[in-house]
Amino acid sequence: MLYNWIRVTRDTPLSNSPGYLAAVIVTPDGDSDKTKITLYDGESTDDPEILTIRSGTGITKNIVFNRPLKFHRGLYAEVGGHFEEALIQLTWEKE
Repeated sequence: MLYNWIRVTRDTPLSNSPGYLAAVIVTPDGDSDKTKITLYDGESTDDPEILTIRSGTGITKNIVFNRPLKFHRGLYAEVGGHFEEALIQLTWEKE
């Protein structure tokens, strides 16, 4: 299965078709405990929330799913707090 890494620095649509979420790495900007990224199953924040990942002060959070999470309608990322970047690993291939 071929995976792609997408760098996220602001609210953005990541996909407009079904696929699989394999990993998320969140890096805070500075010394804030209010860093987060929320991923939605669709193309906006009006769609169902898949998950929210929060990062503590100066802590890079690395989440790797043993089995990739399926998203059905696309994937949208909303960032918050003192956010520097996230790396999102996706695939559109069938498992």
